[in-house]
Amino acid sequence: MSRRKTNSFGDRLLMVLVGLFLYAPIIILIVFSFNAGNSSSVWKGFSLHWYQQLFHNRLIMHSVYTTLMVSLLATIIATIAGTFAAIGFFAMRRKPRETLMAVNNIPMMNADIVTGVSLCLLFVVFFNSWGAFAGWVNSWQTAVVLPERLTMGFGTLLIAHVCFNIPYVILAVGPKLRQMDRNLVDAAQDLGCTWMQAFWKVIIPEIKPGIVSGALTAFTMSIDDFIISYFTAGTSSSTLAMTIYGMTKKRVSPEINAISTLLFVTVILLLALINIRENHHSHHAHHVARGDAPAPVRPPRKRPGLGKKLAAGGLACVLLATLIVTGTAARSERVVNVCSWGEYIDESLITEFEEQTGIRVNYQTAESNEALYSLIKMGGADFDVIVPSDYMIARLIQEDLLAELNYDNIPNFQLMDPQFIHLSFDPENKYTVPYTWGTVGIIYNTKMVDEPITSWGAMFDEKYAGQVLMINNSRDALMAALCYLGYDINTTDEAQLTEAFELVKDAKDKGVYQAFVMDEIFGKMEGSNAAISMYYAGDYLTMLENNEDLAFVVPEEGSNWFVDAMCVLKSSQHKDEAMEWINFIAGTDANLANMDYIWYASPNAEALAEYPAYYEEQNGEALDQELYNIMAAPADVLERCELYVNLPQETLKFYDKLWTQLGV
Repeated sequence: MSRRKTNSFGDRLLMVLVGLFLYAPIIILIVFSFNAGNSSSVWKGFSLHWYQQLFHNRLIMHSVYTTLMVSLLATIIATIAGTFAAIGFFAMRRKPRETLMAVNNIPMMNADIVTGVSLCLLFVVFFNSWGAFAGWVNSWQTAVVLPERLTMGFGTLLIAHVCFNIPYVILAVGPKLRQMDRNLVDAAQDLGCTWMQAFWKVIIPEIKPGIVSGALTAFTMSIDDFIISYFTAGTSSSTLAMTIYGMTKKRVSPEINAISTLLFVTVILLLALINIRENHHSHHAHHVARGDAPAPVRPPRKRPGLGKKLAAGGLACVLLATLIVTGTAARSERVVNVCSWGEYIDESLITEFEEQTGIRVNYQTAESNEALYSLIKMGGADFDVIVPSDYMIARLIQEDLLAELNYDNIPNFQLMDPQFIHLSFDPENKYTVPYTWGTVGIIYNTKMVDEPITSWGAMFDEKYAGQVLMINNSRDALMAALCYLGYDINTTDEAQLTEAFELVKDAKDKGVYQAFVMDEIFGKMEGSNAAISMYYAGDYLTMLENNEDLAFVVPEEGSNWFVDAMCVLKSSQHKDEAMEWINFIAGTDANLANMDYIWYASPNAEALAEYPAYYEEQNGEALDQELYNIMAAPADVLERCELYVNLPQETLKFYDKLWTQLGV
């Protein structure tokens, strides 16, 4: 008895520990969704402010609408198609049925990323061949004009979710079919029913629990999906999961916590509903086995071959029509497809632009320059305006992916400060309009270091072992080491790069680094969980709001200063709308609003000069000159900083090799 009690206690303790491990992060996320401040680590009191903000966030609300529409439509289509498919499978002989069920199970066991990439490639191949077909059809008839160019969007997103959900519906309906009496439909037909009448009045009522469970499962899978959506959504559609992912590019704010909490609760409720239904039907089956309820019956082994073929053909036609209709609809209105970083624009500017011009903005986010590049090269993106960083711009120009801008249609370009044009990544200034700029430096906690930090040497000093956060980015991490060693940050000398790498690796081996981080820096530095980190000036100003002990410095050895700029892709289908968008964002009013929102400096000379007065008007207090100099680094700071250039391919491969050896 004692041993049984001990084992029971141990089992319960293990379950508690496992539960804490799995759900503690979610609990923290939920708790900080009610934080009055904007930090995910520093508690400033209870508030529902962030939940209220959700309903004023245009990007999130549009994503919620897209998610619900896709989930509902995909659930309806997948439930109908999956139910008919399950009935068709069950009507087959055993070996073909088992083969098809094994094939049906593959998508459920397969990694989502494989399914997502496969569907993306399928759409790309189909779209590439569609243009020639549509042109041929339009050449000999005019009754129905087919669009000659299709792109990823709502249609591809819906089709992907339908394909993703059908196997789950089949899996839910199949067991209910096996519980039915095969002779029941024959009996109904003997009593005068047609086969279709028997189908609706006999089969459907008997398998209805499986249909409902399949529909609930499909809806849950759709509303919770990220990977499939990420590869098939295109530029005009973004689900809630994709939007949240994009927003984390800058930081995880309580607003993201709030929407994640609502999404988590929704999924939990749906799963609970599914489990309740399953338990109910299991209880019913138990009573049937005891003879307390009527025995289930089975459908006939009837095989309406023509009906199955018509159903399959009808589904294919519906999906193709979805592609064509959504592709055509996307071109019937003025739109501009924009891709930038998460939390990198004041959302009110999008609404203002749409009201002024009547142009709808499809705004998406990327988590890095490399991710943006992959989307463009993959061929599934239909972006018009993108906002890459300097070195990536040089790469895109080199690969002939950017369109030359018509600056006559961008009069606000004249407002740009001359120091931000004709830079190394676009020396003739044919392709870019600057969006924002800033510097990379060291953020440190004044209460956790002995003296003010002035050198990159602090990033490699054993004195701060376990208290340093290194940026999880090979270019920036090695940049700090190159500056400290006195080398050019754009060097291609492998010996110099190796020396810089050894400096970082030695510090890592000696335990100097607590972690290699990106967004995690916000929680760690705001919560005083680390003393030193390298990061971006604009993000430092955000952290300062939650921890006044933090300071920022551009080290004396020099650093990187960066420029992000607006570009138009050569493949853009809405170049006029793209020019209007760029001109609007380049204006003084838009730049002032953006500076106040993202804490990064504006390249607009008027906005840069007027911002202190704008800040005082908006916040009721004067802007600290020291903070302004961090946001907009003065000339003496910029003199010791360099822009990144696009390195040769062999050097980039060497960077990747070194970073792999570091084992981050």
